[in-house]
Amino acid sequence: MNPLPPISRRFFAGAALGAAGGAMSAGPTRATIVQPRGGQLALSKVVSEYVRFEDEDEAFRQHLRIERDLVEREGTTLTWYNWIAYVIAEGRSPFPLMRYEGIEYSYFRRLRGLEYRIHAHNLSYVRDLETGVFAETVDNPMTGRRVKAMPTLLLNDPGTLGSPKGFRNLRSDGKTFVQPYRQFRIEDELMKLDSVRTAPPDWPVTHIENSCQWVRLADFENPAITSLPTHFAGSYVFPFPEWLGMEGIKGHMLGFYDGRKLNGPQDLPREFLARTEREHPELLQPRWAEFDRPVAWLDG
Repeated sequence: MNPLPPISRRFFAGAALGAAGGAMSAGPTRATIVQPRGGQLALSKVVSEYVRFEDEDEAFRQHLRIERDLVEREGTTLTWYNWIAYVIAEGRSPFPLMRYEGIEYSYFRRLRGLEYRIHAHNLSYVRDLETGVFAETVDNPMTGRRVKAMPTLLLNDPGTLGSPKGFRNLRSDGKTFVQPYRQFRIEDELMKLDSVRTAPPDWPVTHIENSCQWVRLADFENPAITSLPTHFAGSYVFPFPEWLGMEGIKGHMLGFYDGRKLNGPQDLPREFLARTEREHPELLQPRWAEFDRPVAWLDG
């Protein structure tokens, strides 16, 4: 086995991770390094090790700490991102069209044990690809037309119930669990999480999101940190927005993004925050009313 970096020896020896105290104490962590086949490898200059949690409860706890917050009752997470959107049209090479700057605000409650009801909304503004200024119009080279650039608001996510068993869409019958792909791995002094999120079943088929999130391994090992200071990058596939006016052209959009968790709306860049305070102030706070919507299989 390749030697682990000294910073991780305590963790893999059984360090207690998760929220401190009470029902959310993570207890002894059991994790192993996934060994490559073929015997001992020569030591590399870069430490790169795959991590497998033998306890699914523990894997879910650590996923929640990285992506959201391992809370006792309820909490929120605000992430801020920038991304470039590409047009992927049949018969033409992909090309970058515009930039976006946006946020995802998620809010969640622990219902029982390790079951969390999770809701979220997104808001993204178009920026000019070259200058970076907020764009009022976009030239569509596929149609030769200039169109009004519309913000992207995702406000109709029905929410999910997340647990170590997987995620259940709240608009479904509650019988189908979706277990997203996730892989923890150590890279030098970072803990990384590769993960995939799919769209709700009633959204367009052309939707998927892949991300790599990372935190300092020293922070990951600290059980007092229930919401880790995560940075991330990833890709997002989605249908052509209606306002782009693709006029029957077949294809989809592909976005490459990067971003980070913030402590709250007060930490947003001034220009983005000022515009949102003018145009969408209600999206700078959690939409707790989403939890008032009844879910028959959950509330019954």
